[in-house]
Amino acid sequence: MKLRIRNAAAFAAIVIVIGGACGDLQAAGLQAELRSSSALIPAGTADAVAPTAPAGAVVSGTQAWTCDAAQGFRPIVPIDATTDPVFAVGSTIGFNLPISPTTTPATCGQMALAGDGTVYITQAVVDTTATPSVSRGVLRTKIDPATGAIVGPAAYIATTAGLDGNQPTAVALGPDGNLYVGFLKSGDIKKIINPGAGTTQIVQKIGNTPSGHPARALTFAGNDLYIASIDALSVIKNSASCTGGCNATAIPDGFSGAVHTGLTSDAAGAVYFAVAGGFPNGSQVWRYVPTTQLFTFVSIGGADRTGGNASSFSFVPAKTNMLVSDASGNLWIGDDPSNATAKGAGRLWTISATALATLPSGNSTGGTNLQTMFNALKGPWFLGFTTQGFTVTFFSDGTFSATIQPNAGASTTDSGTWTLTPPASVFPVGNPQGRLTFTDTQGIVLFSADFLMLNVDMLQAQQPWVSGLGTPISGTLIKQTP
Repeated sequence: MKLRIRNAAAFAAIVIVIGGACGDLQAAGLQAELRSSSALIPAGTADAVAPTAPAGAVVSGTQAWTCDAAQGFRPIVPIDATTDPVFAVGSTIGFNLPISPTTTPATCGQMALAGDGTVYITQAVVDTTATPSVSRGVLRTKIDPATGAIVGPAAYIATTAGLDGNQPTAVALGPDGNLYVGFLKSGDIKKIINPGAGTTQIVQKIGNTPSGHPARALTFAGNDLYIASIDALSVIKNSASCTGGCNATAIPDGFSGAVHTGLTSDAAGAVYFAVAGGFPNGSQVWRYVPTTQLFTFVSIGGADRTGGNASSFSFVPAKTNMLVSDASGNLWIGDDPSNATAKGAGRLWTISATALATLPSGNSTGGTNLQTMFNALKGPWFLGFTTQGFTVTFFSDGTFSATIQPNAGASTTDSGTWTLTPPASVFPVGNPQGRLTFTDTQGIVLFSADFLMLNVDMLQAQQPWVSGLGTPISGTLIKQTP
């Protein structure tokens, strides 16, 4: 797969040192390639549609399948003959969800693939009053592991265990051969014993998410079960040996309290997770390596086929649900800018294994608690410059307004967008930190620097910084009276 990498390299190292040497340079991230959307698929293409809220995917051989909110369980198919094709969701092969007489749609969740081609699909049905319990929950089907073609019938499993009522949305196949499931309506983590045989399997609860809050995705790295929930990334160690009471332990990834959505792992044991939070620039994808406990920023979005419009594309907050690593190490990402309200508004992206291999090893401070910093950025703040003052008011939609007060002369006003991204260089301290950039409506960068959050009323910018306003007296943003 082809992938274009951002031109921006890691920024220069911070020259101010707090409590020791600086951490490793944090990658500026990779640019994902948009591979499927309504804009990319030519109108009238036979048997091909744009995705709708793709939430789960599996890749068998060279064939990928997705769980699509509008189409159901469908193949991801190339729609041209190039070596780097645009993809679509096939509309004639596969089956609609749920498998029942009703036409009420099911909200798809994660999928899991066994070595023999058995596929497990979670369904968090929207309207449970219209869809009978025997037609929702966890669905099992089969594809040919060599060709990826569908070969087996579809049947719901563990139908007498009451899984459907809690809306299963997360699933992972364990090294013990059992199927592990997480839910939108509870923090329970359960396993289905011998999921490949019969439809009334034994189901055991093994534990909970850290706060008992709903899970969004699961993945295994070795014998350990990793969980993305609505407020944490966590792990249950040696989950196969759990028979109850094995509650997950939160991993300090720097995004405490933020919504974690997609989750997957690769053959090398690295865990990839998508975190939504309240960032104005959308969701972010990160990599965590359990053996080193290092975090690396992966991507925040991408570009279309021409490499243009990159500023318009970022992963959607809270709806970047699909995250899958295939056998070649390529990363598949799915989101939906309409929040599943418009048919065909979803998107599929890829980041190649070659591009992922260029990322640095990472840093132990993870996401640096950008959510905490974001929560504080509201109302007016003041930053002093040699020739003028800069009073900026942050808005939660990622826009700002500012007053520029020269030492002499009338003040002026300006506006534009602000972004909060991982810092160019990470400090080895626990304070929230990130790259804060103000760009006005003319495209001029007014100020951009790594900021360390000293307290809720003070952010300290670290050199070097970029500024169109002159040389700052200091790099300190001070919050004005709320």
